[in-house]
Formats: sequence, C-alpha cells, structure tokens
Amino acid sequence: MKSENISSAINEIDELFIESANEIRKPKAKKSPWLKYAATAAVIALVVFAGINALTPNSTTPEGNNDFPLNSNGDTEYGANLPKLVFEQSGATAYGFEGYLAYDISELENGNPWNENMALKTLPVYRNNSYNEAGIAYPGIGEEAMLKKLDSVTNGEHGEIEYSHIGDFSEGTGIPDDFIDSIKVISGNHEIEIQSNGGIVVTYSFDGEELPDDISFTYTETSEGDAYKAISYICQNYCDFIDKANTTFVTSGEYTFDGEFSRDYRIYDFSGDEISDMLNFAFSEVQLAPNDEGKLMLIRVNDKLSCAEKIGDYPIISVEEATALLTEGSYITTVPYEIPGEKYIARVELIYRSSIGENIWMPYYRFLVELPEMAQENGLKEFGAFYVPAVEMEYLSGLPLWNGSFN
Repeated sequence: MKSENISSAINEIDELFIESANEIRKPKAKKSPWLKYAATAAVIALVVFAGINALTPNSTTPEGNNDFPLNSNGDTEYGANLPKLVFEQSGATAYGFEGYLAYDISELENGNPWNENMALKTLPVYRNNSYNEAGIAYPGIGEEAMLKKLDSVTNGEHGEIEYSHIGDFSEGTGIPDDFIDSIKVISGNHEIEIQSNGGIVVTYSFDGEELPDDISFTYTETSEGDAYKAISYICQNYCDFIDKANTTFVTSGEYTFDGEFSRDYRIYDFSGDEISDMLNFAFSEVQLAPNDEGKLMLIRVNDKLSCAEKIGDYPIISVEEATALLTEGSYITTVPYEIPGEKYIARVELIYRSSIGENIWMPYYRFLVELPEMAQENGLKEFGAFYVPAVEMEYLSGLPLWNGSFN
C-alpha cells in the first residue's frame, strides 16, 4: 500500500478511506504464553475496533492507579521521575488469532508513517480516561462536547437530536442507565452520530450513496489506483467536516483463504512531524466503507485522544532490543505457534494499541512473522502478529495480559 499527499493526488489520481469491516480473522484460538514474563494469551476478536487488555499488577501508587503529580508543564518529561505504568484487566473475550494472509509481505503495507530510520528516544504514553471493563467509553467526552462536535459537523444546522442511552446494556457495568453513549441527527439521506468516545460516524441510507460511474469503490474489485481515485473523490465531496490541510490517503488490505484481496480505505493527517504523524495514525484515522454495491455506506472519524490524558514521554527501546526480546521468547501474541526462527520475521513496525478496552495507550513493536505451518496450497502465506512493549521495561509495573481482542 502506498500513501499519496492530497496536493499531488488531486492532479493525478484521487484518494480516501475505512478500516474494512471484512477484516475477518481465522478461528484458531489457543493459549500462548508471554514466555519470559509469564502472561496468558487469550483470543482475538472477529470485530473491528476492539483491543488489548492487561493484568492489574502490584501498584506503584497509593491507590493502585496512575494518578500522580505532574510538573508545571502539565506532564512528565524524559529524565523526570516518570511513574510506572499500571495496567488493568478487562473481562472481554474473543476468538481466533491475529493473522494476515498475503502472497508477499509487501502486500500488507498499511500506511504506518514510522520507519526504522527515525531516531526516536521517547514517545508519549496516555491514560485512557474512559476505560472500563465493559468496553464502553464511559464517561467519554460528555454531552456538551458531543453537542459541540455535532454543531461543527453540521455548521449548527440540524434537526431534532436523538439521544442514545446505554440502558439495558449497563447492567453489571457500574455505568448509569441514563448515560448518553451517542447523539444522532438525520440530515437528508444520511445520519450523523457523535459517539461518547469522540468519534463521528456518518451513515448513508440503506441503499448507500451513489457515486459517479467512473469511481470504483469496492472491497474486492477495485485496483490500487482506482482506490486512491475513490478516496480523493469522497474526501473532496463528502468530508467537509475534516481538516484537509495535510490529508494523506491510504489503501491497504489482505487476502481471504480463497485468494481474494479485500481492500480498505483511510485518510490521515500527516504533516511530516514524526511523532504527530504516528499519533494521528494510531488515534485519528478517517475510515471509509462501501456497501456490497460499491456505494458509499459510511464515514467514520476517530478522535480517541479526546478521551485521553498524557502521562508522560517515556524512553523506548530500539528495534534491535525488541527483536532480541522477541527471539528469546519475550512477547505477547494470540498466535498458537512459537516463533519459527528469526529468519521468518517479515516485518516490524512501531504502533500504538488504542482500543477502548485498554487503560494505558502506549507504543509496541509489532512483528509480523511468517508461519510455515499455515502456508496455503494456493501460495498464500500467513503472517502472525507478535508484540513487544516499546517502553523500557523498568517503567512497566507488571506486564500486560493479552486478551486477544483486535484493534
């Protein structure tokens, strides 16, 4: 997958987005230990936008949480007395493991702006202020902020607001029944929803929004060039409510067992600042989704950091250190096989796990490792995901347990 800046794409081929709802994982659940650090793997979800969870270790703060005094700048700086990160455990469960099918690892490019030439010494770590075991963004950004977002999307021109309360789903979660998890309005042939986690979802009618005949916008029948063209067209004509100053278009995907490539469509704000671009990739993507007829079905704008608070800038380990930990068996994974050998490491990238089901949002090195046991007769290879925390180990109070949910 390639990314193109909007300034060049408009003059050549157009571009846009959504994280494919067809991103299905194979049901091969099996417990797999964090071999050196003794954690238990669980299973990976078949749904998009789930996440990682963690064991509650011994606390380094009086109340067993991450509440601590900040400096005069409102955060903790590298070299300061950074607190150890305390993880909490969610009760969510899921099935399968995180694996990706492709004929070659180059087909699994995902637009991540990180690369091994970046001389990063520290990265910010965040507390997810809306973490809870139910996987619901509570307390979220609050009604007032949700209404402001709605006004910004609609320019203050909208009809009657429909409030969605958690209701029956709050039983046993400790969340009040009247908690507002979203607000919605109908505008023409589409619905605008502002979610408690800061996300904006624009859903078009059941039949979808018709696109011009020369725009191919499908999961399985659109070429890479046509995908960028579709993203650009949708961005220009349907995304007035997003900042387009540094818009970058990304299309990627993976294969099904039958050898069919399933594509997704996304938009990011990549300004060229290394850390800002990494944060936008992790927390602020725009996702576009077609329906089965190639019509525009959905636009989702993520704003996950609106529910977060920066804890501090933490020193991170190098790729070489992470690789050494991986090869000695110190990793988190849902893959039911051990690493078959260093030569099978196909790719490494530095990412954030950013699901609502994690109380700490911090960077990890994700290794995609070829699994020879899973090779397909049609030539497809399976690449399993193995994770090594990027934050230096001395800052982790206990190590997270993986519940396998997929981000």
